[in-house]
Amino acid sequence: MDFSPYKALLNRLVTLSYQQDTETLLNSLLPDADTQTRYQLVAETNRLKAPCLRVLDLRQLFPEQCRSVFHRGLSHMLPPRLEQRFMQLLGQYNGEYTRGLYETLLADLAAMRKQPALLNTTSWHQPTFGTRRKELRLQFVTPVELHLPEGSIQANTLDISLHGLLLTLPAGLSLPDEVAVSFPVLAEQPEFVCLGEPKRFQLTPPAPASEHSHPQPDAPRQDRARLRRIEQDDAWGQALIRFIEQNRGRYGQNAEDLYGTTLAQCWGQTLLESGLGQSLFFDEQGCLQEVLCNRFGKKLLEFWRQETPGDLLAALLSPQRILAMAARQHEPVFLYSFRITGKKGTYYFAAEQRQLEQQQHFRQFISEGQRAGTLQLYHLSIRPVLFTDQITDNLDILGRERLSPLKWQLWLTPLPAPELTEPLPPNGRQLLPWLLSPVSGAINPVFLHQHPARKETRFRFETPAELLQDDTPLNGVTEDISVAGIKLILRQPVSLTLPAQVLVSLPELSKLSPDWNLKKLPYEVVNISKGGRILHLHAIDSGKGHGGSRFFTALLAQNQDKLRARAETTRQPAWMMWLTRQALQQLSGPVFLLGRNDGGFYVQGSMASPVRQRLMALLTDSNGRAQLGQLISRQLLQSMASALQRPDGKSHLVAEVWVTEEQPHSLLINPSPERQQQLLASDGRITVCLTIINRLQLRQLKFNVPEWQQLTEVSLYKTQLLEQSLAELAMQCQIFNITDLAQARGRLSAPAAAPTPLPG
Repeated sequence: MDFSPYKALLNRLVTLSYQQDTETLLNSLLPDADTQTRYQLVAETNRLKAPCLRVLDLRQLFPEQCRSVFHRGLSHMLPPRLEQRFMQLLGQYNGEYTRGLYETLLADLAAMRKQPALLNTTSWHQPTFGTRRKELRLQFVTPVELHLPEGSIQANTLDISLHGLLLTLPAGLSLPDEVAVSFPVLAEQPEFVCLGEPKRFQLTPPAPASEHSHPQPDAPRQDRARLRRIEQDDAWGQALIRFIEQNRGRYGQNAEDLYGTTLAQCWGQTLLESGLGQSLFFDEQGCLQEVLCNRFGKKLLEFWRQETPGDLLAALLSPQRILAMAARQHEPVFLYSFRITGKKGTYYFAAEQRQLEQQQHFRQFISEGQRAGTLQLYHLSIRPVLFTDQITDNLDILGRERLSPLKWQLWLTPLPAPELTEPLPPNGRQLLPWLLSPVSGAINPVFLHQHPARKETRFRFETPAELLQDDTPLNGVTEDISVAGIKLILRQPVSLTLPAQVLVSLPELSKLSPDWNLKKLPYEVVNISKGGRILHLHAIDSGKGHGGSRFFTALLAQNQDKLRARAETTRQPAWMMWLTRQALQQLSGPVFLLGRNDGGFYVQGSMASPVRQRLMALLTDSNGRAQLGQLISRQLLQSMASALQRPDGKSHLVAEVWVTEEQPHSLLINPSPERQQQLLASDGRITVCLTIINRLQLRQLKFNVPEWQQLTEVSLYKTQLLEQSLAELAMQCQIFNITDLAQARGRLSAPAAAPTPLPG
């Protein structure tokens, strides 16, 4: 039945039915209604009065405004406006949280989201891209006993994990740096008796607010303490693991960490796939080793691809230049390059802006590049590679061998090059010091989506296996099989030098198939992972001559419909995930991710660049939160979004924002050349920001996030929130500080009237 004509009547019925009988109220308020209508209205009234157990958590939509609203055992997270409405509705529903109250709040929320949205503030996200706590935790309250020098004091846990605790303390209690802790109540159970023996814990300071997915109070609460276990004990560890596993289904609280990690990785992959930047990795000698290639990077690499004698990207970023940049990491480098095609070949030139200005060749270089029509400008930012990422523990031997030489990581971002209104006379001899020498050997870029190593279909199949290596038998079990190879899980780790040859026997299959010889089959170990517990085997001379290949060919031919094929589309090598996370550890500039809904644009996420302190200070408000609105107005953002929607093929748009630091501050968007000269000649300090905005098309993006599947298993609600936020992701804004570039450009005879378009 459609109750929309009776909405006002139902609101009155629900309010009055707590004091009077519903049937009596209907007789007086709607005397002409038939029996069927009256019955359905009574049923709807009872439904709206039924208790509701759904928690309202709106931190994803209002990240900086929500606060806890506790009511009868449920803790809601609501912004002030909806909190006021919540309290008002409680008065109408007799102080009870009902379905009617819940549905009314959702309707008010839908109305709020249709109102114009501002570029709201958001917490800076430090792009470390890892869960804050690597072990599972429970939100579980149980008494603990703190053994202090002056005596024992009882406290309560808020959450429990294998290596740490969060406690609530009595008022005014101050803990020392180390304290012994025991669980008296849990120790009463026979399987947790060992938890009654005190173990030493260390008091840890609260985590900074920037590491959390949601804002935390500015000052840590004095009645809470975080403890980390420093005294190792196997019995304690096994008891805690058993206790966590028994209660994880009901009290597990690791969904929040997984949600924050997965969301951050999706933001990072969005930046890697659709941004202008190109991430490159170099070894300790400064030689180029890996090129992480995105969509725009393909066009960027084509400019430097030379069929003979080699690839010139290594010449553009020579080892001498990389080592010189590494000595001054906090200074971004502006690198200019162009190519001239002559009768005898193509000549490439590249020079840094600082070097050109020191030798007074800056104008001549720009003039020659402009005359050739191939002038390029790159923003370079270099940082050391960090081997502290938690995913290094999951690298296999091949991944470790590939990544161990890496020392430096560099962001290469194309920027609009300056122009001269009147080029200088040709004088190419002045630029001979900047002529590049080709480097032999091609560079193979690493694409963000890797194809599996095994070409044939792999099937999940578990059967006991025995590995014979140097006459030492090792027992294990197969995880998946194919005609050409096996993935084998051993009960104990093994140490081998690759490539190694081993003999594999399948005892259970030998009993079931006595006609086949499945003992001492020769296989080659092509890779080892999980610390030597997982072996990747390839059949030696696979085909008709190999007993294992012939047996698995017959097995799959007869039982393929019964075996479950192992999906390859969502798998990604561990070394590839390590490369992507390393690329996002040190961004060359802050990045804003913007969503769009019925209310307009809103800031969905802000990724920080700690090495750009001046730029970060400019984009941070008085409360320490990211504020894009201090640089870009909503009207400018809307106009750039409209321009990107036009069918002219543009994927990125650029705008220059000139910020004067005099009081009061002023913003100028793409000022005229005359105005630029006036600003540069003034005594006030000027900051010039380049904003690169691109429209995101999520149907072209593929998120290979290892935590996604785990998040789906832990919390379907968090997965739905994540999918909704990604569906609203509409634009991306990268910001660079180009003050030095603007000052150098101002010393040209006549700067460009507006930023030139980006290459490609």
